[in-house]
Amino acid sequence: LGAELFQAVVEVGALVWIVYEIVAHRQPIGQFLFVQQTAGRALGSVSSLVSTVNSMDEDLANLFDYQRFMELPLAKQGGKTVPALHRDIRFKDVSFRYPGSDTLVLDHINLTIKRGQHVALVGENGAGKTTLLKLLAGLYQPVGGEVAVDGEPLASANIQTWHRQLGVLSQNFTQYDFATAAENVWFGDVSKTPSQERVDAALREAEAEKFVAKLPKGVDSYVNQWMESDDGVKGVDLSGGQWQRLALARNFYRDSPIVILDEPTSAIDALAEARIFDRLFQQKQKTIITVSHRLSTVEKADMIFMLAHGKVVEYGTHAELVVQHGAYYHMFESQLRHK
Repeated sequence: LGAELFQAVVEVGALVWIVYEIVAHRQPIGQFLFVQQTAGRALGSVSSLVSTVNSMDEDLANLFDYQRFMELPLAKQGGKTVPALHRDIRFKDVSFRYPGSDTLVLDHINLTIKRGQHVALVGENGAGKTTLLKLLAGLYQPVGGEVAVDGEPLASANIQTWHRQLGVLSQNFTQYDFATAAENVWFGDVSKTPSQERVDAALREAEAEKFVAKLPKGVDSYVNQWMESDDGVKGVDLSGGQWQRLALARNFYRDSPIVILDEPTSAIDALAEARIFDRLFQQKQKTIITVSHRLSTVEKADMIFMLAHGKVVEYGTHAELVVQHGAYYHMFESQLRHK
């Protein structure tokens, strides 16, 4: 704002001066346009220079931030291989705060997720649900307590062996817009040879089969209008809901024993979501942990944990929590009335 004000003052001052000179018959009238254009170009150059200096200052600040980031100590990685889940995943008095903050995002969390159990995490925005999932995945380390898999602390495990057991779909999923629809699904498990049969099955489970079939080249279509196949067929941009279904198909293609879904169907209509989760929850051999704000999804879970201000304030089945008329009931009250 200050630079714009300075520019305006200088330009107006130059014009006032040339008008005064013209009135005094010391300059011809044509000089007005000359001075106006000259002043405009000069100030534009100055403005460009200031913008460049500001950009350099931002880049230097980013370099210093990057240097500070690279100097941070690496998280200690254990060497223990995490075998397939046999019993449960436990949060034992787990607390977590982000670096540089004194506020606990998770405050002494205690909960157990049994093998084969379908669990829903619910709560208002900022309750700590996504952070809890990141600790479960080993992306963050707690500042207090521990996350244990079959009794073994996750902090002492080889995290890569744990990640091989997880299929995670977060709110901000990756869009491989340089690839085809089939490749977007196959990227869920690149450790094995691509299987068209598995791709088709995953698309069906994610309710993506119909829209993919309508693409110019079906599953072999690029999902970005700037991409083009070898035979000259251009790609097609997808809607938010279509991208979400494709990401779900990628998760299903991975076929992991532990499935973590953080608001995976926020851009998908309620009926389609209900069908997707009906099929997903029929897989009793999988441990499923989901975050959702839709009652039709949450009520299907075997166990529901209600979080508020970083704490588990209620837990139980849908029927048990509704009867309590507590935080869970009040959160879903409007949806319960319209059932």
